[in-house]
Amino acid sequence: MRAALILAVVAALGVLAPAAAQAEDPKTTFDIRCVIVGGALAQSSDPDLQSLGRASLFYFMGRIQGRGDTDNLDARIVDVAAKMTADDLKAQSQTCGAMFTAATQNLQDLSNSFKEHFGDRAPPPTTPPK
Repeated sequence: MRAALILAVVAALGVLAPAAAQAEDPKTTFDIRCVIVGGALAQSSDPDLQSLGRASLFYFMGRIQGRGDTDNLDARIVDVAAKMTADDLKAQSQTCGAMFTAATQNLQDLSNSFKEHFGDRAPPPTTPPK
C-alpha cells in the first residue's frame, strides 16, 4: 500500500527536485499529508473518489501555495509520503476529509448568502479604479 501511495503521488505531481533539509512548518506538513491523501484518492478506480481526490488536491495545494511555501514541494511531498503508513493514511483521511467538508460547507453558505442578497441576478459589476 505504501509503495502504491508513493507512486500515486509521484504520478499525480511529478518529482524532480531534491528533498528540503529544513524543518517543515506544521501547517504545511499537515497540508502535505492531505495532498498525499488526495493523490491516493485521485488514483482510485472509483470516479467519485477520483473527483473528490482531485478537488481536495486543489484545496490543500492552494493552502500551501497561499502561504508561499512551495520550495522543493514535490520532493517534500514524496518525503512525507515515504514515511506514512497505511494507518497514517487512514487517520489522515478522516482529518483532511473533515477539513475539506467544512471548507465546502463554507463555500455553500457563502453562495446561499449571495442568493439571499442578490436573488437570481448576479452582483453588480464593479468598475476598476483608474
